[in-house]
Amino acid sequence: MLAIDHIVIASKNPEKDAKEFEEKYGIKYIPGGKHTNWGTFNYLAYFDNDCYIEWLGIFDEQLARNSDNPLVQKLVKQFSSGKSGVYSFALRTQNMNKELEYFTQHSIAYKGPLPGSRKKLDGSTLSWRMLFPDRANLPFLIEWGDGVNLPDDKSKINTQQLASVQLPYHPKLYTDTFALSNEGDIIQLENGKLLFTTDSELDFTLHETNQ
Repeated sequence: MLAIDHIVIASKNPEKDAKEFEEKYGIKYIPGGKHTNWGTFNYLAYFDNDCYIEWLGIFDEQLARNSDNPLVQKLVKQFSSGKSGVYSFALRTQNMNKELEYFTQHSIAYKGPLPGSRKKLDGSTLSWRMLFPDRANLPFLIEWGDGVNLPDDKSKINTQQLASVQLPYHPKLYTDTFALSNEGDIIQLENGKLLFTTDSELDFTLHETNQ
């Protein structure tokens, strides 16, 4: 089963925006690192159900503009149009090759898998692969080299859960693309839910762990 991996927030100033989120919601955040091939960098907030928020910014606009990564291309477009805020999210898979087979069998166009990596603060390298279905406004799939992306210091994991992602209707696009099952307006994932609404914007909900 797929899981919610992370929410991506386009941010001109990731540290400032992460701090404001910390003050508003009482969460802890940490610096992530630089994606040196893409010209981007991030700040992160981890949650109790093995997912996180990423505030993604650009430190080298030329690198970002020349990137072949669809997530970075979309980030550049967001900033060019004067937009910021939540603009994408990732679903985590433990078997990217199986997802590739499904896409191929069902004639779903895609880009990837694209390798990614960044240096962590302790000097080690974090690595992953991303798969982007070529269908508008869908999340991308991510597979981590170590299974799940967690902070080295487990005390930095917040007690809240990123319990659901709210999405513009319609769930059939998700069930067809990712081989998921829905019950009405809800798709249950490994660690949370996709909720389909009449709102036009992507959003998410945090819950206390005991809720």
